[in-house]
Amino acid sequence: MARAGLQLWGTMGRWVFLNWPRGSWQYDLICGAIIAGLFIFPSPEQTEITPLGLDDVLRAIETADDGLDSFEAKMVTTDHFVLFGDTEIESGTLAYLKPGYLRRELVDPALHTLIVGEGVAKIYIPRINQAQFYPIDTSEEGRKLVVPGMASASELRAAYDVSLADVQPDDGAGRVYVLDLVPLPNTEAAKLWTSITLSVREGQWHPAERILITQHNGDTTTIELTDVVRNLDLKPSDFELDLPDGVEIIRHSTAAN
Repeated sequence: MARAGLQLWGTMGRWVFLNWPRGSWQYDLICGAIIAGLFIFPSPEQTEITPLGLDDVLRAIETADDGLDSFEAKMVTTDHFVLFGDTEIESGTLAYLKPGYLRRELVDPALHTLIVGEGVAKIYIPRINQAQFYPIDTSEEGRKLVVPGMASASELRAAYDVSLADVQPDDGAGRVYVLDLVPLPNTEAAKLWTSITLSVREGQWHPAERILITQHNGDTTTIELTDVVRNLDLKPSDFELDLPDGVEIIRHSTAAN
């Protein structure tokens, strides 16, 4: 029996016994209602689970990342430009493989492929029949940049002021925890953006299902991931850029092939 129901029986029972004798219809009706309540209304202790605190959420994200080697997901990116009052929305897919392979394929509004791996970022734009290769930043500053979802809880705290901004109710798929990360002064992150907001789903934890990045000029980028499939049998060869004949290739700096 639920504890709330037993507690109710103690108070209500004394009131019933004092007002109606055993065997009366009033007695039977109220006792029946109380007994039904023991099953219909479970106690708060059984159904109400206290939301996690910030430390537990960070540990859960870190643990999920430790157990993740790859994932694929549908992606929608929304860029809002304050100066022009304009918003651009792109959709496609995203694939990731540790330690640093990424494939982002946009299909709307136009085809656009970004491949990251082996120290090079490669961008292919079919509309203009062109591909551009960029070397990835391997400078000391680049190595100091702490990226959420790719860093430990202690590293995040060393680079950001981290707070638990909101806990959204369970919609049947688990609670959503909203974390605000504000770069600490004199960090590499502080040079790039003013804040990052992560929305992580309880039980999934990583990658975040929604990321909001705010830049110094007020522009924002929102990345939303859905239909995430984790730990696929992905290989580095899945992150190669296959270009058709006749594509103009522009190599920046000393980028490799």
